[in-house]
Amino acid sequence: MGMKILPSSEVRDNMAQIIKSIAEEGASCFITQYGKAQAVMIGVDRFNELMSLVEDALDEKDELLALRLEEARREYKKKKGVKFEL
Repeated sequence: MGMKILPSSEVRDNMAQIIKSIAEEGASCFITQYGKAQAVMIGVDRFNELMSLVEDALDEKDELLALRLEEARREYKKKKGVKFEL
């Protein structure tokens, strides 16, 4: 998994190749304007992984929900179902 730092003009001129590289290699691309990083391009799979981590972290901040998730995970490992209501 690589990382590239490219000016916005190069991204604009080579968008298709950059997207292909990100999709195939799992690379990230920092996009700069006037020498300063302004944006990041990442693949959809990586984005979904990161969002899942964020959502899990936010959910587990709720202590009660965290306890219920922990119980559900234990039951899941035992191959049992748990009714989960919010």
